[in-house]
Amino acid sequence: MQRLWRIVLISAAVLASVAATGFGMAYSLGAFAEAGRFGAVPGCGVLEPATFAPVVAAAKVESDGDNCTATDGQVQVNVGYTLVTKRGTVGGPELASRYLTAVGGGDTETLKGVGDQAIRQRTQAIGAPQIISMRVSNLIVVLSVVNLAGGDLPGGAEDGLVKVATAVGARLSA
Repeated sequence: MQRLWRIVLISAAVLASVAATGFGMAYSLGAFAEAGRFGAVPGCGVLEPATFAPVVAAAKVESDGDNCTATDGQVQVNVGYTLVTKRGTVGGPELASRYLTAVGGGDTETLKGVGDQAIRQRTQAIGAPQIISMRVSNLIVVLSVVNLAGGDLPGGAEDGLVKVATAVGARLSA
């Protein structure tokens, strides 16, 4: 009877070590890394002209591949997507978060309640563009607003772009 118990215990120990080795190999190959919600970029179909109303009242929405533009001839809002896929043991959402953290810095501000994570950058270029980069799971969405005439942005455009980004983030999160 003791011999039978020894065989059972040794067999259980061998099986446990094989299982632990298997799980360790699967982890090291990234089997447990979160891929993220998005397998492809959503395109411009998720953007309605009303989404851009806080910046461009009568927006004409056009698409060029995965990039979308809404303009009234004077002010233009651009939306671009970048899909981040998992690499090794690091999931897509984590890599996207690391990217935004690396991009954020001196002239950026963190925006709360916009997507899963968002930053705003103000530039000193012609047309006074403002850029919001946000993350929704493993998707990075970059929104920018610019005055096509080259002057300052119209009043309310900066806050309006935050409203547009919030609406896009909510739409993508749904």
